[in-house]
Amino acid sequence: MLALCLLAVVAVGAIGWVGSERAIHPKPAHYKWSLASFPDLHPQDLRIPSRTGIQLAASFFPGTRRETIVLSHGYGDNRVQMLPWAEFLHQHGYSVLTYDMRDRGESGGDAVTLGALEPADLISTVDYLSSRPDVDAARIGALGVSLGGSTTILGAARDPRIKAVVDDSGFSDAPKVIDSSFEHFIGLPAFPFAPVTIAIAQLRIRQNITGVQPVNEIARISPRPLLIVHCMGDRVVPPPNSERNLQAAREPKEVWWIPTGGHIDGHTVAREEYERRVNRFFDQALGSAL
Repeated sequence: MLALCLLAVVAVGAIGWVGSERAIHPKPAHYKWSLASFPDLHPQDLRIPSRTGIQLAASFFPGTRRETIVLSHGYGDNRVQMLPWAEFLHQHGYSVLTYDMRDRGESGGDAVTLGALEPADLISTVDYLSSRPDVDAARIGALGVSLGGSTTILGAARDPRIKAVVDDSGFSDAPKVIDSSFEHFIGLPAFPFAPVTIAIAQLRIRQNITGVQPVNEIARISPRPLLIVHCMGDRVVPPPNSERNLQAAREPKEVWWIPTGGHIDGHTVAREEYERRVNRFFDQALGSAL
């Protein structure tokens, strides 16, 4: 019996280690598009120092307007993911900044921290934008997808210079999304594997992942406007995450539940309406300094 118990402990620990490795070091992402797919986008390539001590690789796309939108990509992705968003916002006149989050693309950092350090990196991009003479520092908005959505919520809650927020499919708290990811991607029950994974990951990155809970900070975005977007078929970050965030947020807030599509599929399955809604939201929010 003791041998079986020890074997079970070792097995859970081994699965937890593998899970933590996948969590903090996701495989590089690849896309059907590249910058060459968007001939209207002409980036200024940048290196932005982060408050966390790393360098962030970024691209700035000057628009015809001084209002600027910061785009934060999803978990395991890089700034190339956000080029379709950059394109429609830039075509609408906005200046746009995309960046590789930590340990992604060309940015520094030795691990993804699932929202523990990423908000400080986002705020560092706002530090940079606020120093540019061609950016209206009083009219900076932010949009993020998946982990980028949660990062945007947390960054805006902590920095009032972000005047408007679009959260596309962000999670409400890291432990819950790790639970659902374990069941969806690995096919194992969340308990006991997910808590062990979180514990090991926290030890490895020396950050508190359990404390990454946008739902507990989202109310601080008010009175700045918030738009939440979520596809109802999302199995990676299930829609109840946005339901919890919406309930915790204060006015002004709005939500768009997209009846079809999976994780961050909104811009794919409802492109025209997605672009119209997002452009209108930023137009209304950034039309005058808040």
